[in-house]
Formats: sequence, structure tokens, C-alpha cells
Amino acid sequence: MMTSGVLPIEFVTSEKVTVDYVNRSRSLKKVFPRHFTDPDLRKFSIDRELLVDKLLEYNTQVGAPQRVKENIESLLQNNTHAVITGQQPGLFSGPIYAIYKAISAIIACERLSTSEYSLVPVFWNASEDHDFSEVNHIGLFKENELHEIRYDNVSTELPLSHVALDKEKMKTMLTAIGDVSPETEFKAKLLEEIQELIADSLTVGDFYSKIMINLFGDNGLILVEPHYFRRLMCPIFERLVRRPTECTRILNDAGMQLRRLGYSPRIHKRPDICNFFFINDEGKRERVAYNGQFVTATQVFSQKELLDVLDTDPSRFSANAVIRPVTQDLLFPTFAYIAGPNETAYLAQLKPIYDFFAVEMPVVVPRFGVTIVERKVSKVLEKYRVGIQDLRNPEKFLKDLAKEELDGVFKPFKSEVAKSIAEVTQRAESIDPTLTGSCTLAQGRILKSIDALENKLASRLKEQNTLIKEQIAKAHDNIFPRGQLQERQINILEYLIKFGREFLRVVFENLRDADYGEHRVIKW
Repeated sequence: MMTSGVLPIEFVTSEKVTVDYVNRSRSLKKVFPRHFTDPDLRKFSIDRELLVDKLLEYNTQVGAPQRVKENIESLLQNNTHAVITGQQPGLFSGPIYAIYKAISAIIACERLSTSEYSLVPVFWNASEDHDFSEVNHIGLFKENELHEIRYDNVSTELPLSHVALDKEKMKTMLTAIGDVSPETEFKAKLLEEIQELIADSLTVGDFYSKIMINLFGDNGLILVEPHYFRRLMCPIFERLVRRPTECTRILNDAGMQLRRLGYSPRIHKRPDICNFFFINDEGKRERVAYNGQFVTATQVFSQKELLDVLDTDPSRFSANAVIRPVTQDLLFPTFAYIAGPNETAYLAQLKPIYDFFAVEMPVVVPRFGVTIVERKVSKVLEKYRVGIQDLRNPEKFLKDLAKEELDGVFKPFKSEVAKSIAEVTQRAESIDPTLTGSCTLAQGRILKSIDALENKLASRLKEQNTLIKEQIAKAHDNIFPRGQLQERQINILEYLIKFGREFLRVVFENLRDADYGEHRVIKW
């Protein structure tokens, strides 16, 4: 196994603000309070004892090993801080980029800890999200093509922290995983371990935390599910109730500032939207708007009524995507947040939101990315001398390849034609100098006809070369399933089944010397 290259950030994401942030553009100094190349401690005030008690309670429940508990207890010390990342809970850990997020947080802690302060990794299981359709499936390769395995569910609008895990449906998914995946020395034990985690999990959120602990508990990764910490978030919700639409105004103003800087803002809200959800009597999250009163899909509240509910039952309140980062940094002594390319663009609008809550924004550190090139794919790339970036557009590559085969014929042909035209031009000039323009026009028409003939032959040759086309298409589908980066479509089980836990060790090893935001290509 070896690193065989790095994909440029411009290739990985189309988010201009993320590209500029990674490249340390000066235009973003007002957007991000500090840059990841120059991190520093932020000011905060938290109840460390209460935080540690809650973390120990939750992580014990999800089966965390001693290493995690030691990291949690270290948060009692004023010189211990957190490097946080997170993701909404996908089944079997979801797309593999969530795994790379966790690895990024762990490596950042190793790198950034100093003699003055130590850092511990925290993974925020964003189980308050209620869109199960986004996470109810996983992708694996079946005969080198993306195969989707789905959890057959009906939308409930419940937060994923409260969606019961149907053991029979999970068993059906696990059977499908077994059917699709190859037989290896690691497969039986791995599927057995996962079956035990399923049997021991009550909700979708619960299962996600347990599978992440199973993968990274020995690395000390602390898990958080926000609904366990709702009462600690009350100051955020109280401010939102007292000043209902102020956050929306600030957010939209920040979007306009980004636009003036030449970027496309990711978030825009209707002026009457409040940036939190209310949990109704059925446990469903409802958006809240304000028109002098607080209005949800089923209820209407005065400000006093809503504050009374917050005081007696804070579990009725849930942060939206705008407020979630602030709640995280209100609770934790956050040193840095590990963000994906799209998240970084999203966070570019949130500095004024942090200011509104008088919470200092932590430094944003871009996560690592990975593309795995297996031996069968590597052979195809080497055989046809194709790079990863070329593979993203297989049709163009195949046409270029076919054209290359014709160069042996057309290069000397064009050379001879050019030589002959030069002789004709020289003769025409000796007869009448005004004829050189006609010669130049004739040369252009002739060469254009030759190029058209060459393109036509290249296209036909490309169509006829079925074997090459199939091999390149399979390589493309493996590296860019559905035209996207592999890490956005494939689940980690693809590689744990093939390579065992060695897969995680190798990824760690390859990323430990990577630059933040770097996307490594790892040959296996």
C-alpha cells in the first residue's frame, strides 16, 4: 500500500470559498476569525464537571472502552481541549467520508497537542436530523459497480435519535451485504460483530454511535448525541426565543457580504424563520416562524409560553443546522472543528451568528480525503497510462486514447502536407506575392479537413475498441461511482470486508503526514 498522488482541492470541490480558504486567501480574513495554519486557544466558559458527567454517562451506554473514558475525564483539566467533528447518523456509518472525518480529528489531536495543552477527539453524532431518506442506504461495489442496499422505511419526521432501529430490516440489510461482498478471511467475524451491535442498539442514532465507538474507541474518540445535552443548551434557545428573527437577519446579511467578496452563500432564510425546531407531542420536529407569535405546523405560542416550555421541558427544543455549531462550542472547550469541503463553505456564513451568542468561533480545519485505488483498477490505469483526474471524464479519455493511436499515421501525414504547402506557397510568392494570402487560406482549409477526418476516425476507433471501453468504464465506476468522489458513495464495509482492520491502520499511516484539506490517492 502506498500513496500514489494527491487530488488538488479545485478537483475535489467546486466551492470557491473552500478552495480559497485552503489556499489561505486574504479575502477571507473577515469571514473566518483565524486560519487553520495559525490556530490558537479561544475564550470560553463551560461547566467541565457537568460536561464530563454527561459524557461518561453517554459513552458508557454506547460501550466506550477505557481509552475514551480517560479522554473524557481529562476534560476536567483546564488545559485539555477538544477537536470536534461530526455527521448525521448513516446506517453502518454512512458514506466513508464520515470515517475520514473521525480520522482527521484523531490525527489533528496528535499533531496540535503541545506541552501547554492537550487535545481530545470528539465526534458529534448529529442525530437531531430527521431526514432518514438521506441516510437509509449504503453503497458497496458489486462486480465493480455501485450497488445500493436500502433500509425499507416510511418517513416519520422523527429525529434519528428517536427512530427505533428495526432489527428485522437491519438483518435483511446485513444479509444483502453478505450476498454482495466477496468472501474473505475478515468477513464472517466482521458481520458477526455488526450483528451484535444491531442487537444492542435501540435507535438509529444509538447504532451510529456504537459502530463509531467500535471502529475508533481504541483511538479515544468521544461520542456525543445532542439530545443528552439539551438542558445545557438552554441559554442558546432562550436567546433565540427572546430575539426570534435576529439570527436570520444576521445570517442573510453575512450571505450578502460573501456575495460582495465574490462567493455564493450556501444559506438563505425567509425573514420570519426562527433558527430552531419545536418537538411536538408526537416527537416530530416542526419548523418555527415568528409573526408576533411563534407558529409551528400544529401550534401557536406567545413568547412567555415558549419560555415556560423551555424552562420545564428543554427536550422540546432542537437546534437547526445554523445553530448546531454554536451549541457544540457552548458545551465544549473546542479548539478546532474538522470540516468537509461543503461544511467549510457553510461555516463561512456563521461568524456573525457566533458573535450574536457571544461565543467565540473555533478555528475550522479542513478534513483529509481519500480515494482508494485497488490493484485491479491500478492495473487498468497503468496499462493505459491514465491519471485519476483524466478518469473523471472517461469519454474524453477514450477519444484521446484513440486519437493517440492514429498519431502514428496522421503526424507524418500532416508533416508532409505542411511541407508540400510550404513549397507551393514559396512558388506562388515568386510568381505573385499577393497569392500568399490565398495559400494561407487553402492551408487552413486543408488542415481543418485533416483534423475532421482524424476526429472521425478516432471516434469510430473508440467505438470499436470494446475491451478498452469496458475496462475504463469499470475503473471510472470504481473511482467515481455515479460520477462522484468514491468517499461520498461507498461505505467502509467495502474495505473492512476486503482488508480487515488493517484498512484503518493504513489510512491513518498515509494521512499522518498529509496537509489539512489534502485528498490522498492510496494504492492498495
